[in-house]
Amino acid sequence: MGKRLFFTSLFLLSFMLYFGQAKKEYEQYMDIANELKFKDWKKAEFNIQQARKNVADNDLANFYLEAAKIYSDANYFDLALDYSSKAYHIFGDKDEEKRAKIDGIFAYTYSQLNDTRKAVTYYKKLLSFYQKKKQQTETIKALNNLGNAYLVLSKLDSSRYYFEEGLKAFETYDNPVLKAFVFSNFGKLNFLEGNHIKAEDYLLEAHTILKKNNIEDHKSNYQVNYNLANFYIETQNPEKALLYAQNVGKYITSNGVNFDNTNYLRTLYRAYQLNKDYKHSVETFKKYDSIRELLNIEEKAVNVERLKVQHDYELQKRLDTIEQDKKNILYVVMAVILLLIVIISILLLINFRNKAEKLRLEKKLIENREKQLEIDNQMKEKMLVYKSMEQSKIEEIFKSLLEQVNVLKSKLKDSEINEVSRIINEIKLNTKNDSWGDFEYHFLNIHESFYENLDRKHPGLTNYDKRLAAMLKLKLSTKEISNLLNVTPKTIENSRTRLRKKMNLTNTKEDLAQYLNEL
Repeated sequence: MGKRLFFTSLFLLSFMLYFGQAKKEYEQYMDIANELKFKDWKKAEFNIQQARKNVADNDLANFYLEAAKIYSDANYFDLALDYSSKAYHIFGDKDEEKRAKIDGIFAYTYSQLNDTRKAVTYYKKLLSFYQKKKQQTETIKALNNLGNAYLVLSKLDSSRYYFEEGLKAFETYDNPVLKAFVFSNFGKLNFLEGNHIKAEDYLLEAHTILKKNNIEDHKSNYQVNYNLANFYIETQNPEKALLYAQNVGKYITSNGVNFDNTNYLRTLYRAYQLNKDYKHSVETFKKYDSIRELLNIEEKAVNVERLKVQHDYELQKRLDTIEQDKKNILYVVMAVILLLIVIISILLLINFRNKAEKLRLEKKLIENREKQLEIDNQMKEKMLVYKSMEQSKIEEIFKSLLEQVNVLKSKLKDSEINEVSRIINEIKLNTKNDSWGDFEYHFLNIHESFYENLDRKHPGLTNYDKRLAAMLKLKLSTKEISNLLNVTPKTIENSRTRLRKKMNLTNTKEDLAQYLNEL
């Protein structure tokens, strides 16, 4: 009996150790990936893949959730959304806690992708969940995030409501890190409302809270110093702007390819500009530009901006040289009074010519920049239309292929059906169904404020109306638009008529395409 009990216990212990080790190995891979996500992304991703190989089926949803968080932190938002969706499908309504974590990833990811309205939807879900669970810390975070989101949407009244709700919580709750966050963001709100004195008070109070409590948390210190730096940049205080901009750099991963680093470098660049330190300004902008390109941020006229910074730097050097020359001339003039009038006259004439030449060159440079920007935008628009039409054709081809293969499948033997099914699945996997998403993404790279202006001037337009408006702005013909939308030209003509009616242009002679081009 004793031997049987001994062997049974030994078996159970071995069983627990085996499965415990498997789980431990999976967690170890994810821990390593989490640690390396900002240092060595290739190794981090390798560890995620290794974790996937070692995770048990019953832990698969947790793996998807943890992987989504890592991808989101590393700014791989497409993968973050993909893994979050997979986790959501498994958890469903079975686990509220896990679903809240997924909503948190969705909210953060959409806010980083500038889809603030979607982010607000998820932040509100989180707020409702945390209030229901009476989780005060997370509730304040959700209130703070909602306040920030409404700041981005320029809905200052809503932003103030959520920030003030967050501030009320600190009457009975103490958390210096969160308090600093809320105070800092509330200061940002006051600045946007035009109350600069209150804004500075709240921003400095947030900074004091962190120093007083010896808070070393990188995220909070980064945000507080970042808001202060931008405040002093906007209020034209060069010394303080540079001080706090440099402080931001203490709380980021050096040379990290992430949005925090690009925001820091952009702020530091502006601070150097304000201080007329054009040399450091040029160097900082180059770093900012290189990281921004790695992040695939929307294309802008980077070359023009770089030329402007370089021009300002060279102009300042030239002005410094002229200033030194003037001082040297003054010394000569003091010794030779008779020569003074002649020298001053010559200098005035040269100065006048230099200014005239400078103005002429600057005017020409501005004209060239505007012309280059116009050419660039025209090229981008042509590429956008070309890509959209090509994608539309590809999708039609894939659709046709699928239909033909499905017809063929019904005529095959059972032994051949699996192979055909595999081919169908491979076609589906390689078919890109979101050509409109690509179209609108590239369109907004060129006309970034078009939809915002359209919503402000004509609220209530449908997605179809907006897409039609975007294609009309690109000066596409009725035939081209009908090809892109897979409808008849007659349908497009009717849609144009309805769009004119919605924009109150029915009884006017104004051309619809020209009207949209001015938005």
